[in-house]
Amino acid sequence: MKKMKRIVKPIVGAAVAATMALGLVACGGGNEGASAPADSNDDGENAQTEAVEEMRLRASSGLTAQHFWDRGFFTPLMDRIDSETDGAISFEAFTSGELVPLGTEFDALRQGTIDVALTFMAPYDPQRFPYSEVAMLPLLDSDAVIASTAMQNMMKSDRELKDGKTYYELEFADKGLVAFANPLTEPYIMGTTRQKVESVSDFSEAIRLRTASRVHEILANNLGITAISMPITDAYDALSRNALDGFFYNVPDWKAFGFDELIKHAVEGANFGHFVGHTVLTQETWDKLPADVQEKFATAADEIIFDGANLTKSETEENRESTMEKGGEFTHLNDLDPEVQEFISQAIVETWNEWIESLEGQGHAGKEMALLWRDMIVEAGGVLPDQIMELE
Repeated sequence: MKKMKRIVKPIVGAAVAATMALGLVACGGGNEGASAPADSNDDGENAQTEAVEEMRLRASSGLTAQHFWDRGFFTPLMDRIDSETDGAISFEAFTSGELVPLGTEFDALRQGTIDVALTFMAPYDPQRFPYSEVAMLPLLDSDAVIASTAMQNMMKSDRELKDGKTYYELEFADKGLVAFANPLTEPYIMGTTRQKVESVSDFSEAIRLRTASRVHEILANNLGITAISMPITDAYDALSRNALDGFFYNVPDWKAFGFDELIKHAVEGANFGHFVGHTVLTQETWDKLPADVQEKFATAADEIIFDGANLTKSETEENRESTMEKGGEFTHLNDLDPEVQEFISQAIVETWNEWIESLEGQGHAGKEMALLWRDMIVEAGGVLPDQIMELE
């Protein structure tokens, strides 16, 4: 277990004193509220109505401290808030799901077990959070920085999806949450422990791949393989026991989980989407933070997300080499038989269409959500199939 326990320093000055709000926090709220300024007095200074106490927030990550989210986002974010508030706001951080198992953070927030969910995995809970998994829709070309830019812009977008509400309002604010996007991953690719894909016939139901969301379940079905949904923290054991034959996952994370020891064949050049997670507080907890601290938090999250995205991009080659040193091989999509290339390209398009239909059938704004993500990705520099670009 990793804990960040900091000695809190005395507070000097009214501006810093306003930083130390109340006791432990609770969460929720809109993205605008996350960065809205405090009420001002006639002098333009932040209004201060009461003395405040130092706050220590209990934060939970379901992933290991080796994961790039921890190294490139969580720890830098918490360190920066601690530093900028002179220790008034500090964190007790737990990793590897030792306090809250990965994927159960929503309930832990509502129950008050934690104050900050560092690994809030909306794609693991599509019944309550149907929209965020849009980031996992397959593309032709993108990377972690492009996808992170698109997600951050989408979080702040005022484009209405349904009932006059935005993506952020529907997905987070309406549920009493304040959320900030974690750096998105590098593209997911398909890796297997035994089966090498060389022809369309190699795609069969006998191949069982770990999937992270409904999007990948749809994709697996369109590729003719079997999807088995599970948290990534369970995948190493399943692969080791041959309960899985492979997965959809991003290369820079392979060493952190030991997958470089197990994956023997991988197809790169086909972008099977980006995984998205969020750092989340309840609105109640957020509202206990002074306005200037809220602004510091939002600013730090908006800036550090790109440090994390660049970190994971930089570690792709290292993980590829580690996999190849242990007997793995990578085949680029462009080097496969043209029939296989067309088969995969068609599966990408069909996955978009079926995901849209699935959400629309459940009463959600599936098409509007897909079009919003498409536009955000393209604006950030991503490339999609012509059939998706033609959707209106």
